[in-house]
Amino acid sequence: MIIFGHRGAPGYPRRAENTIGSFNKALEAGATGLEFDVRWCGDGRLVIIHDDSVDRTTNGQGRVADLSYGELCRFDAGDGECIPLLADVLDQFGTRCLLNIELKDPAIAADVKKLVLERRLERHVIVSCFDWDELKTLTPEVPIALLASKLAHLVEKAHDFGASAIHPRHDLVTRSFVEIAHQAKLGIHVWTVNDPADIARFRSFKVDGIFSDFPDRCSTPAS
Repeated sequence: MIIFGHRGAPGYPRRAENTIGSFNKALEAGATGLEFDVRWCGDGRLVIIHDDSVDRTTNGQGRVADLSYGELCRFDAGDGECIPLLADVLDQFGTRCLLNIELKDPAIAADVKKLVLERRLERHVIVSCFDWDELKTLTPEVPIALLASKLAHLVEKAHDFGASAIHPRHDLVTRSFVEIAHQAKLGIHVWTVNDPADIARFRSFKVDGIFSDFPDRCSTPAS
């Protein structure tokens, strides 16, 4: 089972999420994958941040799209860390584990694909999004996964879009649904799983991966 550090290993409430330090912490805690969010900043560079503003996750204020990367670097994203560039994260972690890149802005997929292919990392990443149409330009070169907060038609749509995996919300997933996904030859990675009892349950379901704010809780199966 792949253990994705959800925005690294920020714990909950999350701190210093989507930072280089948080990604290193996740790998040290036993994560075998990293999940992070990508959007454009004001000068057109791809940065790693979940929200469309810096207000929640940094000591700054403002919309990410209105701030240059130089301006973003002045903010503390937690533990003295700054908001990283996608290029830097790919360079530092691209061959160390599986990277799940979640698209947060529209029409961003082509730029993400370019950076991935330039580094020949297509076998080391999977790109996900709630807006499935955003993923169309990535396949077949870059693997994609459909993020979902409902299960209706998810397996069928995954095949329509050429996805290799589906990423449903954890409270929706049953053992029978996992079996259906596997019969359809789809990987199933479940988000966001922090409770040890839920982690053990999804292990028993034989899901292919889980996203967690606490990857250390997932790295050793419960006895």
